[in-house]
Amino acid sequence: MVLIDRYGRPLLKLRIVVDSECNFNCFFCHFEGQSRHVPSLTPEDIGFAAEAAMRIGVMDFKLTGGEPLLRRDIIKIIEELSLRKPKDLSLTTNGYLLGELASRLHEAGLMRLNVSLHSLKPERYAFITGTSPKVFNKVIDGLMKAKDAGFTNIKLNMVVTRVNVDEVDDLISFAAKHGFSLQLIELMPVGYGEVNFDENYVDLNTVVKQLMERGRFLGSRVDLHNRPLLSVDGVKVEVVKNYMNPSFCAGCTTMRLTSDGWLKTCLYKPPSVRVWDLIKSRDLEGLIKAFQRANELREPNFRNTDNQLRLSNIKVRLRVG
Repeated sequence: MVLIDRYGRPLLKLRIVVDSECNFNCFFCHFEGQSRHVPSLTPEDIGFAAEAAMRIGVMDFKLTGGEPLLRRDIIKIIEELSLRKPKDLSLTTNGYLLGELASRLHEAGLMRLNVSLHSLKPERYAFITGTSPKVFNKVIDGLMKAKDAGFTNIKLNMVVTRVNVDEVDDLISFAAKHGFSLQLIELMPVGYGEVNFDENYVDLNTVVKQLMERGRFLGSRVDLHNRPLLSVDGVKVEVVKNYMNPSFCAGCTTMRLTSDGWLKTCLYKPPSVRVWDLIKSRDLEGLIKAFQRANELREPNFRNTDNQLRLSNIKVRLRVG
């Protein structure tokens, strides 16, 4: 059973915001669309929520924050999810604590890592992340330790702005050297990203056009936002062009569970359905119905006409069976 929304989009993935706290202060952070300094669900709560999601066909889970590795019980959270045997279980981190936790994360059942790396220049990295140049070296060390721990699928996340767009080629070279993939993310006018958006925004179409001069197009991720995939110098480059992009929204297969117990259907929209009490009371049927209700509220933030949107999703429905 897979839920399909009224625009023909399947619900396949759940982003679980495990905390709202972060030890970085990136100038474009969108906070996963939730408030900071709020209560968080327990590992057992998160495992229960995942169980309900799997009953309606969700098999891919990504842990986000804040900074997930700040949770002292992050290993327990991963163990709770791994016990449910999901198809995919990944985590997005700024990498600061990765070095000391990499082996335990891998042993607990984490399958993939996304590590934010917005610059290879320590001073610029410090400016972007609101940290210090020393932090850059610790993040790089964490990446190397993650490789040593057995992670074979590590993706670098780079939010492309006017501050760092000149480093795209350098990030590709770094990824090629170490066997990583690279995800180029367009700036979003959400959270901190809304401040000085026009001054910092870079249209990723321009970047992709330049990369295609020496790379090749591999296709699109029809399972997630129709994201273009490129091969550049042997590196798989994924392009997250989210702003004013109906194709991106047409391919959305994701919902968020916030750390304070809300189902959120879109990063651009307010939370949709409160599920804190349902999770705490272990009301499985009630939680499944809440997922169904939230799915009914899902709609693209950027769209063409409804007919065009439905046509663009026929291939998505066919691919997921």
